[in-house]
Amino acid sequence: MVLVRVPALSGVCTITLASLLAWAGQPAPLLAQTGVLPLSQTLAQSPDSSSTLPDGGNQTPEGDEITDFRPLSQDTSLLSLEGGQRLLESAALAMDRQDYTTAQKDLQNARLAFNQISNFHQQLFDLFLGIDPRVADRQRLSAVESAQLRDEAAYRLALAHLAQNQPDVTVPLLIQVIRSQNPTSSLGQQAHQNLFNLGFMDSPPPALAQGNAADLVTPSPGPTEGTAGETAAADDRPLARSDSALSVAAGRRMMQEAEMALADRNYSLTVEKFKDARQVFNQLSNFYEGLSAAFRGIYTDIAETERMRAVETAQLRDEVTYQLALVHRVQNQSELAVPLLIQVLQSQNPSSELGQQAYQQLLELGFVDTPYRWQGVTGVR
Repeated sequence: MVLVRVPALSGVCTITLASLLAWAGQPAPLLAQTGVLPLSQTLAQSPDSSSTLPDGGNQTPEGDEITDFRPLSQDTSLLSLEGGQRLLESAALAMDRQDYTTAQKDLQNARLAFNQISNFHQQLFDLFLGIDPRVADRQRLSAVESAQLRDEAAYRLALAHLAQNQPDVTVPLLIQVIRSQNPTSSLGQQAHQNLFNLGFMDSPPPALAQGNAADLVTPSPGPTEGTAGETAAADDRPLARSDSALSVAAGRRMMQEAEMALADRNYSLTVEKFKDARQVFNQLSNFYEGLSAAFRGIYTDIAETERMRAVETAQLRDEVTYQLALVHRVQNQSELAVPLLIQVLQSQNPSSELGQQAYQQLLELGFVDTPYRWQGVTGVR
């Protein structure tokens, strides 16, 4: 095969495109619409016809729009901002007609798409940082833009779950929005307000003073403030009620049910209830820790409150984990008890009382050989 290079011929690319289209079986009218000329007409053009275009034919006539036909630039692609925004619009229509199932599906897909796009642009930013600042900065801006859309989709998804009375799914989404957005942003404050309305947080978001984002207005007391009796009587928010499934009260209730089943030697029910309680306390601890991290350095009081709650629920989780390990030991299931006891040690620290008890159980099971002697404590715990 001999390749012939035609120098300074403006129609070289169009000839190749025309050949490809003809080979693909495209009809002649389509070639005319795309502006591709047959080879004979291209060669018949005046050699100086490109002189009307100072830049050698690279200019676009005024008034004409350049359309991007690349695959990922189309709104039909899920891996594009246009595709994700199309899903957001579809979800909004579904919410208007109260079709929450369709809305949740579209919002979840949009959230996943925006999250992927943001992560990919962030990776490209890291790769080009220090090599090509222009490319790196463009990728950074794209990562921020898609992350903003991801958080908006997550917030709308939380509202869709809230409309169906699903607080256990709503709470983690709202917390993710706050952690990503910053509690002082508009979207972060909206998420905070919804957590307060649900009863998961004790105070509403501090309002930003008008005209100065640095000045904070002290929030008004919420319904959970005041005496314990007033709080129980006044607070009717979903997650603040005693029958809420996502609360410390719910976890304690499951612990009591497990102890009752254990008294009846119903070990299968005991294990089930302890596992349920452990999951609730673990979820709560993670949620509170996430909020504490988000508010740390911004609203100190809120951050400290959430930190203390995280510690309290983690302690309850470890106590349930220890009790669950004992039940497995009674059932002669040492292989299930050992990992639970090690988890307690990792969370509690070997010097804590619960950590010492967990190590003692490992010693009695024969998993460790060296007794743990702690100072100031004698006797068997």
